Amino acid sequence: MHGSICCIVKKFVETQFGKAAWDEILVTAGFEGLQLSPIGVYPDEAVIALLGAGCELLECELDDLLGKIGRFAGPELVGFASNMLHPDWKTFELLANVESLIHRTVRIHNPDAQPATIQAFRLNENKMQVVYSSRRGLCPLAKGILLGVSDHFNEKVTVREITCTKNGSPFCTFDVESVVDSDAPEDETALVNADEGSVFSMTNSEVGSHTVQISDTMGFDVGTGGDSKNVGVSKGGSSSGRTGLGSGKKDSKKFVVPFPNRLGRYEIHEILGIGGMGVVYRATDTELERTVAVKTLRTVKSSKQLVDSFIEEARAMARISHKNVIQVYDVGRIDNRPYFVMEFLKGQTLAKRLERGALSVAVAAKLFSKILKGIDAVHRIGLVHRDIKPDNIMLSLDSRRCHILDFGIADEYNEKKDTSQLASGTFGYVAPERLRGYPADYRSDYFSLGCVAYEMFSGVTAFKLGTTRDVINAMLSFDPRNLFGEGQASADWGRTPEAVKTIVMGLLATNPDERICHYEDIQAMIVGVLESSHSE
Repeated sequence: MHGSICCIVKKFVETQFGKAAWDEILVTAGFEGLQLSPIGVYPDEAVIALLGAGCELLECELDDLLGKIGRFAGPELVGFASNMLHPDWKTFELLANVESLIHRTVRIHNPDAQPATIQAFRLNENKMQVVYSSRRGLCPLAKGILLGVSDHFNEKVTVREITCTKNGSPFCTFDVESVVDSDAPEDETALVNADEGSVFSMTNSEVGSHTVQISDTMGFDVGTGGDSKNVGVSKGGSSSGRTGLGSGKKDSKKFVVPFPNRLGRYEIHEILGIGGMGVVYRATDTELERTVAVKTLRTVKSSKQLVDSFIEEARAMARISHKNVIQVYDVGRIDNRPYFVMEFLKGQTLAKRLERGALSVAVAAKLFSKILKGIDAVHRIGLVHRDIKPDNIMLSLDSRRCHILDFGIADEYNEKKDTSQLASGTFGYVAPERLRGYPADYRSDYFSLGCVAYEMFSGVTAFKLGTTRDVINAMLSFDPRNLFGEGQASADWGRTPEAVKTIVMGLLATNPDERICHYEDIQAMIVGVLESSHSE
């Protein structure tokens, strides 16, 4: 077990019962004089022995002790991860990011650690489902932590156990629900049979590597053949001259993208775009008689894990109602093929616009402000976009309006290999900490925003094209001060205000703890740039 939890157990005992009680527990367990370290890892047998000794001394059941320790641990763990939390997050927003936070905090000092797997899925505004998997069977500890997190934020929730490994289930599942009625019980426990399909599938993969495989963002030459059911696609370099996480070299590998005539009530017309996992079609909603964009998986046969993750992406996006984030209208499945329906936007991507060169300072500052507002709307409900880049920002033809597009949420749950964790993102925009194997948090999006901002104001990318290894090495050794030094890099900026350079340099800090990630501060700085440009 990871040392951080062990140290919290020690702190719980000493706080509640005194230091002498902890010393006695060590003696009873056969570990007299043991010194715990928050970055250490201890055998499960030793931890179980300590817990058993604690139950003997305190005269309580193990599950009861674990529940109390968990509730004590909740606020402690929130404090431990405080620098990774968005300032507006509360209980549900934190739980939505719980797996990334746990893996990141545990692996900061011990990259080979294998923490328990916890995933959280938001079912509606007031309810979440948390799935917990651990070979140690410490589900009462997990339940207590859920309650402790809500204690930290002064929110009341009920935690109801749906499935449990102790009853033969492959994992434990909890329903966490906000308490609207102040007289409602603070904690409710009941073992019930889960409804079919109510429990989301889990991954058995655990992070244990410094390296990360990133999903490719590729360009495609697409040709349709009348009423044909499938479209032949050549995998190759991007037509815009940009690269995703590949080398940008063309190859002759072929695959087939399904081209359905209909998906439910939506009549399909053409392919709008293809990514590493999904395909987006232009379609007509035959009931409401309006043009929409429909996204579905690129392959017809997909694992339940991938289908559930794709649906989760749609549900997450549908919770956002903001003028700078694309709106999701509907979600569904046809023969186990998931899809979701979005507003159809006319215009061009920011990537397409930037092919013509840098934007004016005034236009770039206005767009930056709108993109920032959209990202903040995503973060405020506990989501992380994971793939902010010019290709995922749609502009109106006059460049006055913009929408953030395609989230990388579902890609994050894509099929995983044993040797590396698959994550979404695009070389040249993905944060360095993610290349080192750490999960995304909201600060990763701000680094990506910095890359986009550099490109909008300077007209060139912060990271030059090259082989995959070249780009990785450049990003891992990156120093944002080099963007403002002598030579061509400095000339790219032209008459860009110093205030803009300050913003971009702060966003591109390679250490996420030093990165500027506070929405109000960044927005105030860019407003100052806009006011200055108007006065000139």
